[in-house]
Amino acid sequence: MESVDAARERARRKIGVADHILTQTYPLVRDPKLLLAVLQNIFDSVDANVEAALRSLLEKKKVLHIPELFESRLQVLAQQCPLEKSLLRFARELQETMHEHKQSPVEFARKEMFVICDSSYGVRTLRPEQLKRYVQHARAFHTVIGEHL
Repeated sequence: MESVDAARERARRKIGVADHILTQTYPLVRDPKLLLAVLQNIFDSVDANVEAALRSLLEKKKVLHIPELFESRLQVLAQQCPLEKSLLRFARELQETMHEHKQSPVEFARKEMFVICDSSYGVRTLRPEQLKRYVQHARAFHTVIGEHL
């Protein structure tokens, strides 16, 4: 069982890795597949922050257990902590994008974006500008969770 501080540190490191890939590695290599690695690190950071917050609530006996699924953990966190709706939307959007990636039958790189197709060939694209905003939101999420601990 990971401690609150260890989860927070893991979240901070994941944001740093995502930012480094996006600002340092991607401009040099220009491989859109790196955008998926950025997204994964951002999601891992948000997930670690949610875990840290729930572990803190568990220690304070405000929750009885920590759910396994990310969506359930996010719901418990939203009920226990007054988080901004934009941050909750951001976390859910990340989770949906990661789910679409895992379930996707077709993914491909196109110019400076990574395209994820669903089974009905609806598409979701990952672009560097979008991921820069995601990194900013992940930092804001990290800060807000730190204030609630």
